[in-house]
Order: sequence, then C-alpha cells, then structure tokens
Amino acid sequence: MVSFNGYVMSNPGNWTEGCRAIVNITCDHQEPMKFVKLKNTDFWGSDQKHMFSVSFHACRDICMGDCTCKGFQYKEGDGLCYTKASLFSGWTYPINDPRTIYLKLPARVNVSDTAFPRSDVFDSAPPHLDCSQMNIPPILQVHNSNTGAEEPKWIYFYGFIAAFFVVEVSFIAFAWFFVLRRELRPSEVWAAEEEYKVMTSHFRRYSYRELVKATMDFKVELGRGSSGVVYKGVLEDERPVALKMLEHISRGKEEFQAELSVIARIYHMNLVRIWGFCSEGSHRLLVCEYVENGSLASILFSDNILLDWKQRFNIALGVAKRLAYLHHECLEWVIHCDVKPENILLDQNFEPKITDFGLAKLLNRGGSNQNTSHVRGTTGYIAPEWISGRPITSKVDVYSYGIVLLELLSGSRVSELTVGSDAEVHTVLRKLVTMLADKLEGGDDSWIDEFVDCKLGGQFSYVQARTMIKLVVSCLEEDTRKRSTMESVVQTLLSLDEDDK
Repeated sequence: MVSFNGYVMSNPGNWTEGCRAIVNITCDHQEPMKFVKLKNTDFWGSDQKHMFSVSFHACRDICMGDCTCKGFQYKEGDGLCYTKASLFSGWTYPINDPRTIYLKLPARVNVSDTAFPRSDVFDSAPPHLDCSQMNIPPILQVHNSNTGAEEPKWIYFYGFIAAFFVVEVSFIAFAWFFVLRRELRPSEVWAAEEEYKVMTSHFRRYSYRELVKATMDFKVELGRGSSGVVYKGVLEDERPVALKMLEHISRGKEEFQAELSVIARIYHMNLVRIWGFCSEGSHRLLVCEYVENGSLASILFSDNILLDWKQRFNIALGVAKRLAYLHHECLEWVIHCDVKPENILLDQNFEPKITDFGLAKLLNRGGSNQNTSHVRGTTGYIAPEWISGRPITSKVDVYSYGIVLLELLSGSRVSELTVGSDAEVHTVLRKLVTMLADKLEGGDDSWIDEFVDCKLGGQFSYVQARTMIKLVVSCLEEDTRKRSTMESVVQTLLSLDEDDK
C-alpha cells in the first residue's frame, strides 16, 4: 500500500479503503498546485480518462485543470495517460517498469524530506495493517475517564449492556432453531441460510411462484447450457429478464453457490447484471438482465444476421476489455474458466456482455494459484494446462479468448477444424498456429483473404486482420509464460482502433 505526505490511510486497519487527502484541493483555482513524482508506481482502478499518444505536459495540464483529479499515471515512450479520480490499491513495480504516478498536492505542502512507504506488487508478504486503529462504531468505544472514582460506574454500565446483548442473541437463536426449522423442510433450510448470506449483496430473492408467473410457466426458452436452461420472462415492473434454471440439483447447488459468490464480489457495466435469485425447495434459479440479441454463437454461426468487420472488431475489443477487468482491476483475481461464444451476449448495439460465472475461480492477489480437481470449461475452448494438471492462472481465459478471436475471424467453429480427422482439437490447433506463424513471417498477405470469413466479401481491414491473427498465435501459445495477457491484448487492439479512426 502506498501512502504519502498530504494523504493518510482512510482506515489503518483496512487498506482497501484507500487514502484520503488531509489538505484541500479546491475548484476555485486560487491556490497554486504541484505534482509529486512516484516512479515505478501505480494505483489500480479509479481511472477518470484513458488517453493515448499524448505528451507529458498535455497529460499534466488535463489533471491540473480538473479539480476532481487526484493525480495521473504517465508511461514514458508509449504516451499513455491515465488520470485518477481516487487513490486505491497503490503498489510499486520493479525498477525497469515504465509506470510513474504524479500526485497533485498544494504547493505549500513540503515533501522534500518525506519517505514514501511502498509495497512491492510482487511481495508475497501482505501489507501491515494496524487493526487496533480500525474504525469501530461509537457504541463500542469505551469511554476513558481520568478519575478512578468513575471507572467502576462505566464497567457496570457496559457490563449490563453486554449481558443484555448476549441474552437477546441467545433468545433469537433459540427461537430460530426450534420454531423456524420445524416449519421448513431440510431443502428450504438451505435456501433460508443462503438468503442471509447474500442479503448484503443487494440481490432480491424471488419466490418460485413469482418466476412461474413471469415466464408464463417457462414458455419461452432462450437457450441451453451445461448447467441448465435459460428462459425469457417479464417481471411485475415490466422489466424483461432471462431466468437461468440450474438442472441436476446435486451439482446445481454447488454451481449456484459459486455463481452467487462471484457476483457478490464483482460488478461492471459490461458484465451481465444479476437482479436476484430463487432458492426454494429443489429449485435454483438466477434472475438475469435480458440481453436483446442473444449470444454471439447464435449470430456468428448462423445465416440470420451477418456481423460486419467493424462489429466483429468491436466485439473482440469489448470481450478483451471485460476479461482484462476481471484479471487486472478486481481486488480479487477472477478467472471465468468458460469463455466461449455462447457466454458472450450482444445487446441492441451489438456491444458484448460476459455471462455465466458458474465455473469461475476466485484467487487472492497475494495468494498462490491452486490446481483444480477436475477439468472445467468446454471442449475446444479449454487450455492445455487443464488437461495436463499444471497450475491454473488467468492464462486459461487468454487461451479461450484466442479461440473466440479465431472464430470471429474465420466465421467457423473451431470444432469444424477436426472434421474428417482422427486428431484431437489441441493437436490440430497446434498445427494451425504453426502454419499461421509461418505465414505471418512471409511478405505475402494474399492468404489473409482466404482465411477471413468469406461471407464478408473481402470487406475488412487487412492491417487489423493481420494483427488479430498475430494475437491468435500469441493467445494459443502452449507455454503460458509466452502467452499474452488480456491487458496487452487490449492495448494492441486499442492502438488498431485509434489508427483506424
């Protein structure tokens, strides 16, 4: 955790609450300001703006002119400028890292003799937290009296409150155990417990009867997946929703808990929104945002709608951004584990949204990656390390993204590559990647015309197509150390998008 002169930790017992200013940065532009340079440092998330190919002075002037800007990150050489609205999750990087943070402070603040405490992003030791200074409710703060005569009075007073609290809690627990459990069947007890666990996540619990009414007895089926069926419904407030009904209860309960666990920790405008859930008897349902155009698979692999080149490029960029958010911006690493066209939904503007976190894996940023007990994901999209038993990292999503990118380019399912062949998908993909790498090294680009979906009739950008094929080769690397990260994929695609404009 990085802290510095002019700022203090909001809560010394909880570093995730970030830093707050102890000096005023006003909007009247009357007090002169300056910037303090912190090399090899970054504050994850809370970016106001992302700008590319701008000068250092232009980046500084943008932050200086915005009173809500707390500082900016500038990458020398790349000209990348990120202005910061808040200061959360500050970390230092190795010496050769180009990231530099410039903190905005009033000119009167003296920082010449300040030693800036830092935490290495690769340091396995967790940051020191002073839990004795955690913010606690006033009712629990013991009054310190200067007179010994008053001390017994306060001891008796708080002792009485504590005893009363213990008796009240015991009575409630007694009533819940003997009364509520008699009224509920065992399967419903689990549902009540789960409701309590997710109450703080602002989900609404729906009754099964409500959802039967909303779907007209599950009349309109939107699709089927490995974990269940998805139906369309309309709630009482006339909001259209998609209801995911989990099948195979013994396995569905586990997936239901996993999906709720992930959803409670993450939220992003381009991840499918979850409005609530139903856990009643043997029924396990999720009430999700309805996305108008359905899945990428239903459009890309059919003749009903033709996605033009610009739409395909925007989908590739959008999915990369969402995965980069899960991998690099969440306080906890989230690995989706089942990235495929069926789990990428397109809204009315064909903007992609990622859904189905039933197989997702959560990893602490300071923790070690763990092996899993069984292979997850969908055949054709799973990375080789799932099968070989190697440690699972966010690179499994990168591999799956490479397959999706390959399908966006060719317009065909990767499974069709093995038609008429006895070889496994991974063997065929290795040969394809080797062939693409060889062709990219050659000077003739005429083969790209044959590789890109013929339904486009040659209407595509050769520069973007060639770079996307390079990304496919990089994402499908067998060696996870050589495989791209989603962050680098986003930067590559954004540079193409800017050149196209």
